[in-house]
Amino acid sequence: MALRARHNTSDSQYRNPFGAVLAGGAVSLCIDVWDEPSAEARLRVWIDDKGEKILDMDRIPLGDQEAAQFGDDVPVRFGVTIEPEEPEVIWYSFQIVAADGAAWRYGAAREHGCGEGAFAFGEPPSFQITVYQNERKEQPDWYKNGIVYQIFPDRFYRGKGWEKSVEAAFKKPHNAGPGMRFVDDWFTYPRYDKTQDGRIANWDFYGGTLNGIREKLPYLEALGITVIYLNPIFEAASNHRYDTANYLKIDPMLGTEADFKALCQDASARGISIILDGVFNHVGADSLYFNKYGNYGSEGAAQPGASAYDTWFDFNGDGSYKSWWGVDDLPDVNEDSPDFRELICGHDGVIRKWLRLGARGWRLDVADELSDDFISEIKAAALAEKPDAVVIGEVWEDATNKFAYNRLRHYFWGSELDGTMNYPLRQVLLDFLTNRVEAAEVCRVTQSLMENYPPEAFASELNLLGSHDRIRLLTILGNSPEPDSLGDYQRYAFRLDKDHTNLAVSRLWVAALLQMTLPGVPSIYYGDEAGLQGYGDPYNRAAFPWRRENKDCFDIYRNAVAIRKSLPVFTDGDYRPFAIGRDVFGFWREDANSKVCVLVNASLDVDHTVTIPLDGLEVDDVVSGKAPKVEDGNARVFLWPLGTAVLNLHKRQRLQKPMERGMGVVCHVTSLPNPGRPGKPGTLGDPAYRFIDYLAAGGQRYWQVLPVNPTDHFGSPYAGLSAFAGNVALMWGYDEDGGTSFSADFEGTREYRDFLQENEEWLIPYATFRAIKRRMGEKSWQEWPERYREYSGRLAHSKELAADVRRECAVQFEFMRQWGEVRAYANARGIKIIGDMPMYVSADSSDVWAERKYFAVGADGYPAGQAGCPPDSFSADGQLWGNPTYRWDVMRADGYRWWMRRFKRAFQLYDYVRLDHFLGFSSYYCIPNGKTPLQGSWYFGPGLDLFRRAYQEFGPLPVVAEDLGTVTPAVRTLVSATGFPGMDVAQFYQGDPSEQYEPAPQKMVYTSTHDTNTLLGWVREHYGLAPAEGAGEEDVVRLHDEAVAKADRVMDNCLATDADVAMVTLQDVLRLDEKHRMNVPGVATGNWSWQADQASIDASQQHLRDLAEKSGRI
Repeated sequence: MALRARHNTSDSQYRNPFGAVLAGGAVSLCIDVWDEPSAEARLRVWIDDKGEKILDMDRIPLGDQEAAQFGDDVPVRFGVTIEPEEPEVIWYSFQIVAADGAAWRYGAAREHGCGEGAFAFGEPPSFQITVYQNERKEQPDWYKNGIVYQIFPDRFYRGKGWEKSVEAAFKKPHNAGPGMRFVDDWFTYPRYDKTQDGRIANWDFYGGTLNGIREKLPYLEALGITVIYLNPIFEAASNHRYDTANYLKIDPMLGTEADFKALCQDASARGISIILDGVFNHVGADSLYFNKYGNYGSEGAAQPGASAYDTWFDFNGDGSYKSWWGVDDLPDVNEDSPDFRELICGHDGVIRKWLRLGARGWRLDVADELSDDFISEIKAAALAEKPDAVVIGEVWEDATNKFAYNRLRHYFWGSELDGTMNYPLRQVLLDFLTNRVEAAEVCRVTQSLMENYPPEAFASELNLLGSHDRIRLLTILGNSPEPDSLGDYQRYAFRLDKDHTNLAVSRLWVAALLQMTLPGVPSIYYGDEAGLQGYGDPYNRAAFPWRRENKDCFDIYRNAVAIRKSLPVFTDGDYRPFAIGRDVFGFWREDANSKVCVLVNASLDVDHTVTIPLDGLEVDDVVSGKAPKVEDGNARVFLWPLGTAVLNLHKRQRLQKPMERGMGVVCHVTSLPNPGRPGKPGTLGDPAYRFIDYLAAGGQRYWQVLPVNPTDHFGSPYAGLSAFAGNVALMWGYDEDGGTSFSADFEGTREYRDFLQENEEWLIPYATFRAIKRRMGEKSWQEWPERYREYSGRLAHSKELAADVRRECAVQFEFMRQWGEVRAYANARGIKIIGDMPMYVSADSSDVWAERKYFAVGADGYPAGQAGCPPDSFSADGQLWGNPTYRWDVMRADGYRWWMRRFKRAFQLYDYVRLDHFLGFSSYYCIPNGKTPLQGSWYFGPGLDLFRRAYQEFGPLPVVAEDLGTVTPAVRTLVSATGFPGMDVAQFYQGDPSEQYEPAPQKMVYTSTHDTNTLLGWVREHYGLAPAEGAGEEDVVRLHDEAVAKADRVMDNCLATDADVAMVTLQDVLRLDEKHRMNVPGVATGNWSWQADQASIDASQQHLRDLAEKSGRI
């Protein structure tokens, strides 16, 4: 008789709750049985140290909805609830007894299996339930939300004063044992110097130091690192330092205790924490404690006579001793020795001392060799010193069912480890990427870990791909020969050829993307992001190739890290894996705010198209930047060989305020003609009102202007004296010499008092700043006398400044009144104003002067590093803007208070706010003082966190994202998550926009911008339609007509797109060439002065109307 049954550990019908359970809770287990209505079922439970228990299972009636899923083939369901009271591992299987008395046994389909089970002959493998206690009062979120970087200290970087450290190390007494050899050439590839019998003759040292790590903290911060895991740093004889000589002393080759403390302090200032490597199972034979070679003055356990350390070690009668895996250079420590326990876990012991000095966690080497109670004591000591400390362990298998020395380990029962090194994940990912296993195996392994591990432990797994114990990542991904097939010299000499390096780098993107988007804490092994290769120890411990890095590898890691940082769902979201065929592995990450699907194709030669259900949501692929095709509510995602996709599913309405379909014109106020004052810039008087009438008659819905803040001395509105104040030069009735022709009798009005009260936080400092600056002859505030260098409210009321402060406040009130009237007039004519918000503020601004804690400036007030950008399509040499960057850590700490004020001000000024340099909110480019843009680095900005905070404050945000230039997957993710419309400029289109133009989805379309050539100027240059020097008049006219006709076709194609909003510059409406540009990026002078001619505007009225009507944008 055939019998069918089903139990699935991942299905809540059969096991509820999912995964590991808290002690004191309850677990309901069910099994469905077909083909035997009279069957009975029992649950077999086994608990180590307790034995077997058999529980009868009750029949569970199926409700109508539950039964409907089976159609006509409805099973009998049996169920039972168990209530574990203490931490343990419960093993269970099922016994089904048929009517004829035959017993069927049903369990896991494989050893340690999860998911659906199977019948077995004899005793089947058991399913597993991990029961745990959550004993932590404070979770180590700094670790769980972090990105780890593992450093082998000797090979990372020689810091300042490294020569003294080397000298100090070589002065240590040395009577016997392996010697020391200094490798002068940093780039020498490592190889062991061994004796004829295979022992180490001399340990090679490269001179890396703690100060070297400290000096490279900016590099690590730029990479996105928040945690450094250091291989051992305590005094030892070897370069790897797993042979500890003195737990309480920094190895002199690496530096001093003061150097360690300084490293921790400087790292903390950059948001980086330190995890130390604790080697507590064994020490070095050449150590203070064992002193085999007599290199230490005090008596060690290996020497004749009594020693304080005799009880630490187990000696045999012949003088041999117990050592780690028989390696006599690493004598085992008797961890039950009270003195040893006190040294490690006491109040002033190893664990607490180094945490006290600045470390934040420990990684326990060979945790399997440490007893459960010892690990618990280590954990207790760590938490006593720092309640948010983390303790992770080196465990190579599933840590919940690991048997070591014939005992089930208790790593995750509650009092021991927070996480382990996730070698099971590493192995299956690398096997998948090198086509050794199918995608289903990745699902199986990750699902098993998720079910077996407590949720906090699963989220705290250290997801490594490379380490000091494993072959280098690139070497594996490049299909290198198996190490056992090579001799030692061959392993030493082996390097990937060009083709295999390209293969490895291509796979590296897939590996890094998975590492950064799967649950757990990603860990990068130093040099993997620089392209280091190498087989196992010592070839995987080469010196970091400074100035010889593989830039492609760095960019891969930087972009993968950025994707992780772009959405919180990658650190705390649910995880649901799936496989499609052999090659495609995918998974969902989902929380209350986000739903993301990650897809990777591991095949080297087969592409795949994957169907993903959208459940009524919209979708963006933030890797490619292209929207997948959607058919019948499903996305059809094409994956090239080694292709990837990160699909962000979202509602149409996210954080953004929707924009009405239409078109508009880009023209700053100063560019408007001013017939009343010929030759003078446009103002908020008649020029603005006349232009609004022009836009309304032309069927326009939007008018976009540049920032209306004060400008710098070059006239740039992007580098002025305040991020909040209005540019009074735009006002009518305001002269260049500061005189006014408008009435100031409003100072006693309620409106004026309300204005002062509402804007006091920025207005009074700005007015005080302007008053002092005028007294100081416009010198920068950094050059002012000491009494003026720090803002204080008392300054505004001082006798010498009070009158000027009142005047500045009054002028700002008048600006706001005039601007408000212009905006109201525009809105009444059906026109919304889009205004620009510069990303940065000037170093010489009231903002930096009054609130410098928010800005990266030195004690002298000048930028510690300057904002800018690397070479791009706007500037071949990059740009150095000179603005200070933000202290995002400080801003985040107070809820972005300064930015909330800035957004509020911008929303008062404009209907929609264009955020200039939107990339800077994801990553910002910082250039050290005295360096060129080529020498700058990218650092991470606030990302989605800032805009979610703004949404809480203001509701839907009327924001446009200027996402031009460098557009990374992280920027696309930020745009996708916020819903802000981005910008698509026809001049940057990959195809020929005069023939066809398809902008990226959810973008506003622009024919040109204030930073680009005009459309006609670009057409002349791009299509070769500019007349040669000395060309005849006939050729000049012909080429001009051709260029105008082609520019018109580009304009028509832009307006004909599906984009909700299309923007054209006034120069493009007037068909003006490159001589009429508003700005040339990277050029300081000659910009911002273009002004239109009134007659040309009047003549273009019908043309503008025709454009709107023909494109259906009225």
